Amino acid sequence: MPVRFHPNNPVDSLESIILKKDGSPLHGEIDIYRKLWTDLKVSDIEWDVWHDLKLPEHSDNFNYYKKTSAQIDFLILCKYGLLVLEVKGGPISTKNNTFYYGRDFNTPMKQNPFKQAEGYKYTLKDNTLNNFKNCFFCEATAFPHVDYPFESKLIDSNLLWSKLTASNFENSIEKFLINAIEYSKNKHKKHFRNYKEVSLRECVAIKKILSPIISDRNKLNTINTLEWLGIQNIEILEGLYKNPRIMIEGPPGSGKTTIAKAFIDKQYNKNGIYLCWNNLLMHYNKSILNQRNLASNVEVTTFFRFFKRLNPNYSFNELSSMSEDDFYDLVKSTIYRLEEEDKLIPFDFIVIDEAQDFLDRGLDVFINKFSGFNNQGLKNGNSLILYDIDQSYSMSGRNVAGIADLMTEYYSHFKISEVKRSAQNPEIRKFSSEVLENPKTISSQAFEKDYSQIKVFQHKTLQEVKKHILKNILTPIRETDSSLIGKDCVLLIESTFLKGNYKGGEDLRELLIVKDVEELDENNISDTANKLRYTSILKYKGLEKKNVFLVISKPSELNKYEIFIGLTRAILNVEISIVKS
Repeated sequence: MPVRFHPNNPVDSLESIILKKDGSPLHGEIDIYRKLWTDLKVSDIEWDVWHDLKLPEHSDNFNYYKKTSAQIDFLILCKYGLLVLEVKGGPISTKNNTFYYGRDFNTPMKQNPFKQAEGYKYTLKDNTLNNFKNCFFCEATAFPHVDYPFESKLIDSNLLWSKLTASNFENSIEKFLINAIEYSKNKHKKHFRNYKEVSLRECVAIKKILSPIISDRNKLNTINTLEWLGIQNIEILEGLYKNPRIMIEGPPGSGKTTIAKAFIDKQYNKNGIYLCWNNLLMHYNKSILNQRNLASNVEVTTFFRFFKRLNPNYSFNELSSMSEDDFYDLVKSTIYRLEEEDKLIPFDFIVIDEAQDFLDRGLDVFINKFSGFNNQGLKNGNSLILYDIDQSYSMSGRNVAGIADLMTEYYSHFKISEVKRSAQNPEIRKFSSEVLENPKTISSQAFEKDYSQIKVFQHKTLQEVKKHILKNILTPIRETDSSLIGKDCVLLIESTFLKGNYKGGEDLRELLIVKDVEELDENNISDTANKLRYTSILKYKGLEKKNVFLVISKPSELNKYEIFIGLTRAILNVEISIVKS
């Protein structure tokens, strides 16, 4: 028989077997179970299907919802690979980056089903089946009762089975599964990953492992983070892994930049490049390297600036407005042109800071060609990648997490979970994590009790915000006997209020034309004058201050990542001003 189910339930009795907690039939999973059985039993290839597969733990990687265990609706194995299928029955809708049960937006889902399936995929890949390096893992989602289209970046139609999309596959769920696997493989091919068919021996081994009770037999001990961050150079890491290609994943304030400095210190007299995402971080890092007399050998720039220099016919606006795929193509065409002109000279080493923001813009191609020898920098180059998936665009549909995982095939990968920044005020760390899951927490009645050290002020207008800033922040900074010093403070403003389109054109940039208040830029990033400096939250990404003052709109799904980034810039204290719309 071409398909085997685990467990093998009688297809005619599923309504009494596959049940919700209240005992009623789970029609979405029942319909998919029957569809899989009907279509796969006449297939030309062998299939194995696990239903309601429970895993006792969840991988820390890509665990978007901080789960401690995993329960997979359907896990499907064939010679082309393994596919996790997440099923949601009934009508489904989307609004403002959130999924809802029904079509009236009254019942939000706790989890994005596409991200849920992706997390389960990595649990299998990282923990349960982590010895099967040649097996391809992917995921898809099924809305079996939805017969209408979606207009949302949250949904990839190539990975969705529904009543509407079924016609694209001649109503064959087998064709959908094979297409989903091939579609996912094709996305990997441009990142130099190709997968062979799963061998019969591997299929047998996988089936032996996927039993009802699964344990992680290959759990590795992690390096003590405090010891790691205390190192003076990178020799300890090289001694551990003998690998000059290192990826460090960690939350804001976990010490990634400390490792970057140690890495650069080790590259004495070598020519390198330090790529940043934004201008302020670039200029700050330049000043640090100047202090250490390293700037002459290291080019510090942004990804956009680097390719602007190589493509002078493009403006910054044109480059910044390019889609991820368009920029990826620009990277490839630029490299091709340099190779044709014999002008491509690899760097001795590469450091990439905040890499999560441009992983899908051709970063892997850049590393491969601009480091190492024989255009094989991913395999023989010398590079350090620093990134944080929580600060990435993966939740908005971009394939950042998947590319990061692919890159780990070429790198020694370390994940730091301990945060040194804001260690003296753990409420900041606690709230920054909470705001990603529930941005409306700040409006709850329990907020003041739970976060007594975080001050929150409500304002009706930007004029009120200005008065608050002048009275409660700038005045203490100006006072000679005050403990509040300008160099220890930064005012971070949500981009909405710096675009000139709030309340008919008014914005805080105009309102803050005040003595001793300056917009942060490349000229004063390292200045210690006793002034209050401000910038947008996103421009300050990668930097930090003892005291952070945030100006934000009402917290929601739309601005929660900006709030998260702002909160995680604070070392000691954070104060929040909310402008009611």
